[in-house]
Amino acid sequence: MRPTWLVTGSAGFLGANAGLWLADRAETVGQARSGPAPTSEYGRTVLLDLRDLSATAAMVRDARPDVILHAAAISGHETCAHDPEQAFAVNVEASRVIAETAAEIGARMIYISTDAVFSGARGNYAETDEPEPFSNYGETKLLGERAVLDSGADALIARTNFFGWSTSGRRSVLEFFVNSLRAGEDVKGYPDFIVTSIYVQSLVETLWRLTELGARGVMHVASSDAVSKHDFGVTVARVFGLDEDLISPEHSDVHGHLTSRSRDISLNTGRLHGVLGARPPSQRDGIEQARQDEDALAANLRALES
Repeated sequence: MRPTWLVTGSAGFLGANAGLWLADRAETVGQARSGPAPTSEYGRTVLLDLRDLSATAAMVRDARPDVILHAAAISGHETCAHDPEQAFAVNVEASRVIAETAAEIGARMIYISTDAVFSGARGNYAETDEPEPFSNYGETKLLGERAVLDSGADALIARTNFFGWSTSGRRSVLEFFVNSLRAGEDVKGYPDFIVTSIYVQSLVETLWRLTELGARGVMHVASSDAVSKHDFGVTVARVFGLDEDLISPEHSDVHGHLTSRSRDISLNTGRLHGVLGARPPSQRDGIEQARQDEDALAANLRALES
């Protein structure tokens, strides 16, 4: 019998990718904030604002999922800085209610967290390192982690950073570089912002495997290597056969972000390697897989938005 997965944020970048990956493996229920929302990759989609906490709990009880993939979040650093109340309501309070309801009905929960729970002062952060968020986004996601862990739910906290194809074709750093370079545009890449970003389809597959293995607690689910945004762009150019000379380095602080991007927030994936018994993919591995997937996957994702 196929398990039932409830995916929050099903119309988002991760949610849409998760729906496509899960379609042949699970019964799926998606939650989206408002319509029209992609529905074809989910067996059923519930339109619901997660800030309505009683309705959110009722949705979880009604779906009776085996697994909840809580992908919904207010995720932009600037967005959270400009509207901290909304960020707290979605990233913390809704996460708490979903986790408490998961514990009530005996569902497993995967909480999607972020590398931004760390300051970025040194990089290669392990799960045992003390978090030190540098933005309201990181702060609220860390509070969400703690709410989920305190709920009594059978929960996996997946700290991550990901790239790939999206419904709009403009949601990820991969798409930024591919679109710009194909248009022959000069682009800037940050040599001082370093992450361990993983291809989103690999992320969903890894979360599925971790669920089958019964993994719980905090785990860094990311690529095996730390790469700057500039070097990521150069790798994209080489894999896709585009002109890497169009990419030039630029210090991230020149754009005057509310939160500095001059950081190394790379994650140590040693625990993940140990649990899976295999090294996570590198960022180049993910970029090469994205190139192979482009014709079919990107087209399917764009069709969800049309």
